Amino acid sequence: MIRHISRFFLVLMASGTVTQLFSQTIEDGIRFSQTLNGGTARSISLGGAIGALGGDFTSLSINPAGLGVYKSGELTVTPSFKNQKVSSTYNGIKATDTRNRLYFDNVGVVMSLKPNGSDDKGLVNLNMGVGYTRTNDFFSNSIATGDNPNNSIMDFFAVKAKGYYYNDLLVDDNYNPFSESSAPWDVIMAWNTYLLYDTIAGTNGTEYDPALLIGDGVVQKNAVSTKGGSGEFDISFAANISNKLYLGLTVGIADYSFTYNATYSEDAFQSNPARSNGDRFYYSDYMQYFETSGTGYNIKLGAIYTPIPSIRIGAAIHTPTFFSFSDSYSYTMKSNFDIAGVESNFTSNSPLGKYDYDFETPFKLVGSFAYIIKEYGLISLDVEHLDYSAMRFRDGGNGDNFTDLNQSIDGHFRNVTNIRVGGEARINDFSVRAGYAYYPSPYKSGFLNDNSNTNQLSFGLGYRIGNFTIDAADLQTLQNAKYKFYDLTDLNVVSTKTRDGKFLITLGFRF
Repeated sequence: MIRHISRFFLVLMASGTVTQLFSQTIEDGIRFSQTLNGGTARSISLGGAIGALGGDFTSLSINPAGLGVYKSGELTVTPSFKNQKVSSTYNGIKATDTRNRLYFDNVGVVMSLKPNGSDDKGLVNLNMGVGYTRTNDFFSNSIATGDNPNNSIMDFFAVKAKGYYYNDLLVDDNYNPFSESSAPWDVIMAWNTYLLYDTIAGTNGTEYDPALLIGDGVVQKNAVSTKGGSGEFDISFAANISNKLYLGLTVGIADYSFTYNATYSEDAFQSNPARSNGDRFYYSDYMQYFETSGTGYNIKLGAIYTPIPSIRIGAAIHTPTFFSFSDSYSYTMKSNFDIAGVESNFTSNSPLGKYDYDFETPFKLVGSFAYIIKEYGLISLDVEHLDYSAMRFRDGGNGDNFTDLNQSIDGHFRNVTNIRVGGEARINDFSVRAGYAYYPSPYKSGFLNDNSNTNQLSFGLGYRIGNFTIDAADLQTLQNAKYKFYDLTDLNVVSTKTRDGKFLITLGFRF
C-alpha cells in the first residue's frame, strides 16, 4: 500500500515511458521465411507446380532452368484482386472482419537468343529473364471479442511484475527508459495507468494487486490491422542444351515490409462492484504499433532433364535469403477509473523504439515432375522441402547474437515437405487448369498451432491468339490458427479461420 494516493498525481504530471523492447519473436521468423503459391495466373492455377514445366515467368523463382524452355521472348504483367475474410471465435463469441485489395503479382520480361540459329543440337537457346514476383501479401483485418469472467490482462501484468521493486516502475521527467529500469516495458506502462493498482502489503513492494478484483469479469476485444508484403526482383539466366537438358541460375533481391497496428481493449462488467474505498475500474486500451522493413538476397540453381518428349524431371536448390531488417515500434496504454467519485483517465506512451538485425531463411530443395500429353494437356508435381528449425536471427544492433531466440526456434519448428500439383487440358487455343497446394504447419507436435496447415485450391482458364496470351486464375487459400491475448495458463485461446480469395489475370506478349 505504498503509493495509492501519490501515484495519481505522478501520472497526471508525466507521460509514462517504458523500457526498451526487442520485438523479435519466433513467429517473425516464420513470417520472414514462409512463402506460398504466387506468380502468374497460369502457374497459380496449376497449384504452383511449375518447376519441371518451365516456359512461365514464375519458373525464375522456383526452378530457374524453366527459363531455358522459352523459345522466344515474352513480356508478362499480372494484376490481381484479393478478398480476405477472417472469422474468430473466443469464449463462444464469433466475430468476422474482411479486407479487399488490388495490386500486382508479377511483371517480367524474357529475352531469348539462339546462338546456332535453328539448330536443335548443342546450345539451342540462351535466355535471360528480369522481373518482379510477389511472394506474400500481409494486408489483413481481424477482430476477436468475448466475455472473460475469470481473468484479465491485468493479472498477466501482475504476474510479470512480481519480483520488481516498485521504484523500478516510477516515472519522472528525467527517466531514461533504455537504461534506468530493468522492469519489463509493459509492466511499467500498466503501473502508470493504474492497471497495477498497488503493491501488496507484506511483499516489500515487489508483488502487485491488479485493478480488477478477483471474481470480476471483463469484455475483451482485440482488433488487428496489418499491411505490407514481400516480393523478389529476379535476374535469371538459362541455357537449353539439345532440348534435353535445361540449366538455370537466378539471383534474387528480396524486399519486405510489414506494419502491425492492434488495439486490445477490456471493459468491466457492469455488475463488477467498486473497491471498498469506492475506486472502480471501467475500461482500458492497449495500442501497439510495429513496423519491419528489410532487403535480402539469395541464389537459386536449377536443372530440368527431358528423357523423352513427354516427361520432364526438375530439381532446384535455393540458398537462404540473407535479410537485413530494421524494426520500429511504439505503444500506448490507456485506462479509465472512478477515483474517489471522480472519473479519471490515465495514459502512458512509449518512446519510438528502433532496432536493426539480420536474418537467414532456411535452405530449400525442390523436386519436380511433369507429364505432357502431346498437345492435349499435362500433369505436373512439385515437392518442396525445407527445415524451419534452421532459421536464424543474426547480429542484433546491440551486439546480441540471439542465442536464446535461436534455441527457441530449434525447439519449436521442424522440417516440412510442401506439395503442389496441377493439371491442364487444352482444347485448340483454350486451356482449362486446376491445382492444389498443401503447406503443413512448421510447428512441432505439441505446440499450439501444430495442426495449422495451409490448403490452396486453384482454377484457371487460358487463351492464346497469335503471340498474345491471356490467363485467368482463381485461388482460394484456407488456414485455421489459434492464439492467446496474453500468456496465462487459464486463458482460453482464440480460434481463427482465414479464407483468402484472389483473382488474377496475366497478359502476355511473345516476341
